[in-house]
Amino acid sequence: MVEAADFTVALLSGGEARRLPDKLERPLGDGSLLQRAVAFGRSLGPLVLLGRDEQRAISMSYGVPFLADRRPGGGPLPALVDAFATIESPWILAIAADLPLLTREVPEGLLAGRAPGVEAVVPRHLGGIEPLCALYDRRAALRAAAMSNANEGPRALLENMRVAYVEFPEALFLNVNTEADWSQLQERYPSR
Repeated sequence: MVEAADFTVALLSGGEARRLPDKLERPLGDGSLLQRAVAFGRSLGPLVLLGRDEQRAISMSYGVPFLADRRPGGGPLPALVDAFATIESPWILAIAADLPLLTREVPEGLLAGRAPGVEAVVPRHLGGIEPLCALYDRRAALRAAAMSNANEGPRALLENMRVAYVEFPEALFLNVNTEADWSQLQERYPSR
């Protein structure tokens, strides 16, 4: 069972989606990819939507607090750092909105992976790691960000943190960035 007392979900939705324009508005099941991500995030605990300023109205339509990306086009690390600086919860559960096959086992496993001295808990699978679907100690992440180059991305942040990795099936992390990814999702989603 996910306990929401000491973390906030930061839903990353602000990418430019150059390879798959308007991907978050595409229909998926009874709603859109973004609606599915918002519902999933809400089911876990307090939720904040991180995105481009033009997404503010969408966030308000969901009744979700919004944090605008102050450096559009700068990649996900500046948006995450803004979340770490603004959200007051001790832990931030970052989730990219374009990971529609996530199940509750992922956040539950990340929360269970916390231990004394651990500053981030990150999924790992055969294809690599998932820093945009990870649990961060907010203060430690801010310290690490001060030592990281924003252009390097979230992996650079992890290089300056004590990280625990939790193994998950790679299939849970289908990242929808291209038409091929969207086709793969369409094949797999009805069976869920």
